[in-house]
Formats: sequence, structure tokens, C-alpha cells
Amino acid sequence: MCVMEELPLDRGLETMALSTAQLPQRFCRTFIHSSLLLLLSLGWVQPLRTETVMTQQAAILPNPVLANKSDIVSLDPSFLRDFTCMEVSGMSTEHAQDLAMAIKQKNVTLRVDQLHCLALHLSKHLVPKNLDTFPLDMLPFFNPDLFTGSQACTQFFSSIAKANVDVLPRGSPERRRLLLAALTCQGVQGSQVSENNVQALGGLACDLPGHIVAKSAAVVLPRLAACPGPLDQDQQEAAKEALQGGGPPYGPPSRWSVSTLDALQSLLAVLDQSTIHTIPKEVTDAWILHRTSQDPSGPWPELTTILMRLKRSTEEKACPPGRKPQVVDEDLFFYEDWELQACVDGALLASQMDRVNAIPFTYQQLNILKRKLDETYPQGYPESLILRLGHFFSLMSPEDIQKWNVTSLDTLKALLKVSKRPNMDTELVTPIARYLMERGQLEKGILDALDGFYPAYLCALSPKQLGSVPASVLWAARPQDLDSCSSKQLGVLYPRAHLAFQNMSGPEYIGKIWAFLGGASTEDLQALSHQNVSMDMATFKKLPVEAVERLTVAEVQNLLGPHVAGLKAEERNSPVKEWIFQQRQEDLDMLGLGLHGGIPNGYLVLELNSREAFSGGTSFLASGLVVALTPALLMADTLS
Repeated sequence: MCVMEELPLDRGLETMALSTAQLPQRFCRTFIHSSLLLLLSLGWVQPLRTETVMTQQAAILPNPVLANKSDIVSLDPSFLRDFTCMEVSGMSTEHAQDLAMAIKQKNVTLRVDQLHCLALHLSKHLVPKNLDTFPLDMLPFFNPDLFTGSQACTQFFSSIAKANVDVLPRGSPERRRLLLAALTCQGVQGSQVSENNVQALGGLACDLPGHIVAKSAAVVLPRLAACPGPLDQDQQEAAKEALQGGGPPYGPPSRWSVSTLDALQSLLAVLDQSTIHTIPKEVTDAWILHRTSQDPSGPWPELTTILMRLKRSTEEKACPPGRKPQVVDEDLFFYEDWELQACVDGALLASQMDRVNAIPFTYQQLNILKRKLDETYPQGYPESLILRLGHFFSLMSPEDIQKWNVTSLDTLKALLKVSKRPNMDTELVTPIARYLMERGQLEKGILDALDGFYPAYLCALSPKQLGSVPASVLWAARPQDLDSCSSKQLGVLYPRAHLAFQNMSGPEYIGKIWAFLGGASTEDLQALSHQNVSMDMATFKKLPVEAVERLTVAEVQNLLGPHVAGLKAEERNSPVKEWIFQQRQEDLDMLGLGLHGGIPNGYLVLELNSREAFSGGTSFLASGLVVALTPALLMADTLS
């Protein structure tokens, strides 16, 4: 049957519940219609209708206090803190902007839903210049696509860097979109970021993915260490591998100090037992004692607990009777990690390295064995061991290789043969350079052994050795292989490279010769100035001073193309400084860059080839002597 609940009459019949589950719909509709007619005749329906309309109006009308635009700045913060999204939606854009400005001025903390709806409303007619007037924590809710162009996106993300991006959940699509847009705005491509990139990201740097953490660990890890909350799985794996590798900025765990552990902060949570065991025991003990005695509750009590637990699990234990091996065999594969640490002798490993490479040890086991070798040879491995490292060589860090003294070509060949790890070319520079520097000439056997590897060793060779480098090495050279070369070395390499690449077409030739330009002559640079090369300022700064200072203003302008404006920032640095002193000021003024220091009008330059004699004065830094033509000299010349 149809059921109508009884309600007190003083409630004005505000609600009525009808159930039609047990009677036909038609009968229920007839019953309800009759009931409504009866209520209408008694005058009870009108109060119900009036109250309902008033309730709906109250829900959609803005707060009368907030609606008064002239008073919004003078409102008490409590009024600004209690607005609803429905009230914001009923505001004009101008009124909403005033509300946002008042919230920032009074430093009012809003809920996430308030920040979101206020940002959404203001996005409809957003003016980028207004960003500075909005609450910082509201900015992460703006769509970064609204800020197109280099200047607009830079301004937006410089403000985001100051905001609390944790108002957005870690891993949320909105936060990922912000990070991607920020990296794009900074021109970041691939997995390499700079320290400036990380600083510009602000809190978004805590979201950098694992592949960027791995490739840019030196600048990313210190930022991750201070990030609130746990890292995601990819970040943890990348951070753990970087810390195990012992690269910058923290170095090998075996050299960490108490201050290093302090600096690691939350990164301590990613360390495994193998890495923690490498940290000197006295360091971890001192750090734990300092943490617990200074403030047992913080700032990272859970990290102290983790470190203590892992440290206890890897404490030194005595080797059990009968477990000390006399030979390296498959039985060692089944040893517990602590047994390998306690029982295996480094000298045994060194004498049977071929067997070590034949057994499929886990990565963690290999690291334990490496530590045993490092303990046996703290000053570096002997060459007899280096020669037989085989694939065990892949565990070596640059710091390990720095200690080696390779004197045999056979040893060098053995290292090159197993060098398959990425970036190993760079790590091998030290032993290769030491070996090559001991020889006056480059022997064919050495060059044959180096064939197929990038010549990252070039800048370690003497100018005399560089003179015998074959053309094939120059063809294989990359710009980074020449970064540390001196001007003398590049002076030897450039003419050889110019000869090697001379049969290439214009653009291809420029692409190959570019890295060698630090040894170019004035004539070569003059020829390049006619080829529209648009040289960047970083390359220009590496050019020889003697070659640059003889170029005219027009030639330098042609060389640099759109990068000519960079001369202003470098006007006090070589080679720009020396070049400016050689130019007439009126020619420099034609560039419109505000360059100063050129030869004033009415002055002569006498070439005396005495650069050194005048290197201390501001007017005599050029290669000649500047003499003013005074009226007296002119008169004397006329009389004569």
C-alpha cells in the first residue's frame, strides 16, 4: 500500500515519504493527488513551497559579506577562509581576483578544494602578470598550457618553484603535467639536467623520474634527499645504484663521514645491506649516537632505526669452523653474505680471479668479494691482478681506476677488451693516459688496441704525440673528447683535422671541424665568417685570442650571427676583451650593444709587437701602442 509518514504539524510538513511498493502505480497516483488537494485546501502547502524556494536561493546566492566588493580587502581572515566553491562560481572575474589578492595579503591558508575552484574560475580570463598577486599555493592548479612562449612559461614556473606543490598528490596527472611542462620550458631534452634546472623546478624536482636520477645523480640526489615523503620505486632504484657506484656528489660509501650521512637525509632509506656495510663502522656508530642523543624523536628517527637494524644485520661475525675456503669454487655461491665477508680472503680471490669470473655470483656477492680485494689492496690493485680482472672489471669505479698504475700494453689491451659498460671509455682515460705519457711516440700496437674506442684520451697526450695521431682517430673524436685540451694541443690538432676533413661539403665540414676550432687561425675564422655558421658564444670563447683579436667587427658579427648580443656579457673576458681593444669604438658602436674599450676616434695604433709590455694598462692591452694626435703634433707635422 502507499505509506505516508506522520510528521509533527509544527514542522509545516517539510517532508513526505511515499512508498508504492505494494500497490499499483495508478492507485498510488490517485491517492497522492487527492492528498495534495486536501492539503492545499487547508493552506498547508504554501509554507512548504515558500521555505523550499528560500532554501534554494540561499544555496546559490553568494555570501553577502563576500559579495560586497569594497569591503573584501578589509575582511577578517576567517571570512576569507570559509567561502565555498558555489560562491566563487557566482563571482565576476574581477571580484574573484580581488578575493585571491586579499587571501594572499592576509596569508590565509585555504583548503585544496578552495584553491582548485578559485584557480579554475580565474583561468577563464587569466592575465600572466597577475600571477604575483595570487596565493602561491593556488598556482599549481593552473593548467601550464595557458602559459605559452618562453617568457610566459618562465614567469609561471619561477612562481611554481616557490609554491607548495604538495597541494597536488605525488604521482597525480596534474603534477606530472606540471613537471613535463617545466622541463620543456627549460629546454631540457633527454635525461640530463643541470643544477640550475633542478633549482628552477622547486618542489617538482622531487618528481624527477628514475632515468633522470640515474643520468644526473650529481645534481638530483641532494634535492631528493630533502624531499618529503618516500620516493617511488624507480627513483629508489636509481638513487640506490648511484649511491652504490660511489660517484658525485657523495663519493664512495667507504669514505663517507658523519656529515655525509646527515646530508643524505631521506636517501638513507634506499641503502641496502651491502652499501651500509661499506660505510666505516665508526662513522655509522658516531652518527647513530649523535642522532639519538641529540634528539631521539627527529628529524629522521625512522632512518636512524633503519640504519641501526641494517647495521646490526651486517656486523662482523667470526667465520664458522670449516667454512674458510682454500679454493674458489661453486660452494661459495651458497655462502650467506656475512659468511663471504667473514671467511673469504682477498689474496685468495686475487690468485684465482679466473675462477671468480667463471662462477655466476650475484651482484651483491660480487660487491662483497670486491670489498675483500679492496681491503687487501687499499692503495690500488697490482698490475698482475689488473691484467686478470676480466669481467670483474665492470665493478670498478673511477676512484678505483685512479689508483692503478698500468705500465704494460698487455694489461691495457686486457682492460680494453672487457670495456663494454656505458661511459667506460671515459673511466679508462686515467690508465690509458698514464701509459701513453710514458712513451715518447705512439706505437702501432697501442693505436691498434685503442681502435674502436672514442678517443677520450686525446687531451692526455703531449703535442708531440698528437702530431702522430692518425686521421681515423680525428674522425672518431667527439666534442667532449676535446673539452680539456689546451690551446697548444688544439693548435696541433686543428690543422690535421682541417686536412682530414677537407673533402667534405660545407655543412658537414663545419660539423666535424667545430670541436677543433680552438686551434684555428685568423684566416680560417675569416673564411668561416662568410659561411653563415652562427657560432655560439661558448665556442667563440674557446677560440685562440691571437686569432680573434685580428678579426674585424663585421667578421665577428658574421661569425656569431644571432649570438652577437652575447659579446656584451663577455666584454671583460678573453678573447672578447682583447678583441674589443683592437677595434675602433665607432665600429663597435655600430653593433648597438654598448661595448666600450675600443680605440677612440682620432687615435692611431702603432704596431710595436709588444703585447707583454703593455699588458697591465687598460689602454694598452692591445698588441700595439695607442697615440693621440694632439693639435701640437698636427701643427709640427704641418710646419715640417
